[in-house]
Amino acid sequence: MRTSLLLLLIVGATVLYTIATPAAALDGEWRPIKNIAVPHVQKLSKWAVVEHMKVSNCGLKFNKVVSAEVKILDGKNYRLHIDVLRPDDKHVVHATEVFEHS
Repeated sequence: MRTSLLLLLIVGATVLYTIATPAAALDGEWRPIKNIAVPHVQKLSKWAVVEHMKVSNCGLKFNKVVSAEVKILDGKNYRLHIDVLRPDDKHVVHATEVFEHS
């Protein structure tokens, strides 16, 4: 009975993982994130700008995410293109990569 229950849990977890993770992104290639408005992408992008500011103190302010891609290997790599506002009020798109360990 315990073995059957354990097997059922493993199969269920595998099915959930397969549904939740796009198969195309599992091969280590960059894949576009179609919905860049999801909170996780927005949070990572804002975090990247804040961390950059801690190092450079150049006055950039987060405006919006322009595009994003993901590559899944030993975690998730995000390639983010972020529209930021410079101190001279000009918008510039910066690219950055963020690694999220699973």
